[in-house]
Amino acid sequence: MKERKKIRDGIALYSPAVKKQPHPFLLAAVQLSAVWFLAFSWWQSLTGVFPVEADTPRLYLHCFLFTALLTALWNSPLRELWKYSVLLLLFCLAGAWIWRHLEAAVNVINLTANAYLAVRRPNADPYPIQPVSDPEMALMFALFLLPLLFLWSLILHLRKGRVFAYLLLLAPAAFILAETLVPSELSCWLLLLSGGIYGTICGCREGRGALFKGILSACILALLILLSAFTSRPLEAYKEPSDGFYARTREAIETEWIKPLQDSYAQAKAKREEKKQLAQKSRSEQEKDPDQDSTDETPSENVPDQPEQEPNTPDQPEQEPDAPETAPETDIQPDFFTDSALETPDSSQPSDGNYSGNPPDSYIVTTPDGTFSASTDTFPDLNALTHFQPDSGVRLTVALDTRPEETIYYPSAYGVYYRDSHWYHLDSESSTPVESYLEYPEDLKRLKKHCQKQILTTLEKTSEFIQKEFEEYTVYDFEPGPTPSGQDFAEYFLFDNQKGFCVHFATTAALMYRICGFPSRYVQGYAIPASAFRRQEDGSYAAEVTGDMGHAWCEVLENEEWITMEHTLPYHGVRPESGIPAVSSGRQSWIRNAAGWRLFVLKSCAIGLFCLAAAALLLFTQAALRRQRRYQKFRSTRRGAGIRRIYRALYDTAVFQGMEKTDILSSQGFLKLQGCLPQIAAEDMEWLYQAVLETMFYQRTVTKEDTKHAWKIYQQFSHTFKKELTLSKKFIYNYIKAL
Repeated sequence: MKERKKIRDGIALYSPAVKKQPHPFLLAAVQLSAVWFLAFSWWQSLTGVFPVEADTPRLYLHCFLFTALLTALWNSPLRELWKYSVLLLLFCLAGAWIWRHLEAAVNVINLTANAYLAVRRPNADPYPIQPVSDPEMALMFALFLLPLLFLWSLILHLRKGRVFAYLLLLAPAAFILAETLVPSELSCWLLLLSGGIYGTICGCREGRGALFKGILSACILALLILLSAFTSRPLEAYKEPSDGFYARTREAIETEWIKPLQDSYAQAKAKREEKKQLAQKSRSEQEKDPDQDSTDETPSENVPDQPEQEPNTPDQPEQEPDAPETAPETDIQPDFFTDSALETPDSSQPSDGNYSGNPPDSYIVTTPDGTFSASTDTFPDLNALTHFQPDSGVRLTVALDTRPEETIYYPSAYGVYYRDSHWYHLDSESSTPVESYLEYPEDLKRLKKHCQKQILTTLEKTSEFIQKEFEEYTVYDFEPGPTPSGQDFAEYFLFDNQKGFCVHFATTAALMYRICGFPSRYVQGYAIPASAFRRQEDGSYAAEVTGDMGHAWCEVLENEEWITMEHTLPYHGVRPESGIPAVSSGRQSWIRNAAGWRLFVLKSCAIGLFCLAAAALLLFTQAALRRQRRYQKFRSTRRGAGIRRIYRALYDTAVFQGMEKTDILSSQGFLKLQGCLPQIAAEDMEWLYQAVLETMFYQRTVTKEDTKHAWKIYQQFSHTFKKELTLSKKFIYNYIKAL
């Protein structure tokens, strides 16, 4: 008797022995790698700015062992109560070990504090460190990181709480930014990469899936990092030419859009202030003499026009421009220093230049070349400066024969002698000896010690040192507050307060140049940007100089020529109502200043666009690959698998449209599905439903024609259905669902 042919139905039953294993060891290994990489990135972000002295190889090894222990515990078959009991015992043992080795624990705290002081207070005395072996210190550091490892591994075990995990991961970067510092580029990339991998595998229950998702997310993030790191270089090179498209476009935007708006606002505000001052003056005079006719008043600002003054350029370093004849001398002083508690200077004038109490208005300076009178009436009391509030009114007009390509520095006063946080200028600076530009007070002990311990042989190295000190330890701030009584203005700015505006930077830089042996002077005046100059009818270029352009800088004497040194940092905060002073990019000297906020925004936008383009490319690629793989499965004729997958795709589309989930094999589920998809003809929908039932529960042989017919039904439906979707739903349907 012939053996009856075995009949296979469409229902597959799996016994526990045949059931697919979820690869628990592989899942534990992936979780271990993700948590350890997270701890590695966290430590790198912290030590990238604050260099903590630790045995990092041993520290990473101990963290790896602790992470392995925690991961093995979470993936063990023990009950949850036993797991937490073992964790409690582990933390008790760690606490007991820390208690037995208090010296190492104190060293961990002191080393961390010393790392902070080395960056924020470089001249402060470090905390004492007890002699402890390196392996013991590495283990102590790892024990201090154990709570982080526990929380990150617990979140992977519970499969929820990723937001809290990211907050812990970004805590060092947030602290660094709060300290007005910038994390290193490498640490930022590591945080992005480790956080992406961790978030991807969080929620995975199967080892192979976790490994695949982790590798895929790592590749995508690494590609985005490489794109953002290398694509900005050609863009930066493209920005360099001054006559290129970028420079010309930027100049056109500033000239045609930004500058007119600023001018309109400044003029409107100046008119309001003028009317307010006239009204106050009229009221005060009427109170003194009610019978006085107010029409006899003549505004003080109506002064006959006089020829314009040319600004001081690098070709004329020794020439000090006098005040333009269009206004009194006091009108061109940069009135952007607001004093909160200015005391009246003492009128006494010791002939030897020594004094006590408040500084005098002037004193006599005796040099081998003669006797001079030094005066401080042009400069403010530096210790009383509390915040920066410029005056936006038009002060004078500067005309040039050609349009400048750089910021024009227009000096109005030079500070030669520095005494008790005051700058003094000489009545006859043309005969000032060079030695006067090297003098500085002997009580600047901290600043003197900090500069003299550096080996600076050239002006270039000195300027780089000063700029680096400002960039690492100070920030630009409109409200730095006053200098405490008894402290020097420059030392308090650099070592204690570490925030200020252009006066702080220029004063400190001038003194540091002098301590390093280079003649320098403090200059205040106006920094006129090139965009402020407009072409006139006679072919020249003129700029209206406003109080917003008030600025302070320093100059260094080299080869009998005064070189402009711009060390004021760019400002990245909220600007005051009347704007901030124009700060040069530093091209008048060979010193390259830090990139301004506008350049930072443009660079960030460029990098963001490249990252967005890369992300879009990856999105489109993955959707195309998924859709192609799905369509290949649709055309499968093996036991009717293609027809069943097409029917399932139609069900997924209906759910996407808002249909409630149901049993699609039941008659009621079929009716719901048919009602939700009116684009498919009733006879085609009925044929497809019967074909699915026959392939699952009967021995119907599926031919290629049946599969092609089902595939044709789906193609026609998909083409019609996409036309009816909104733009957002169409995007999700095509690139997220990939249906």
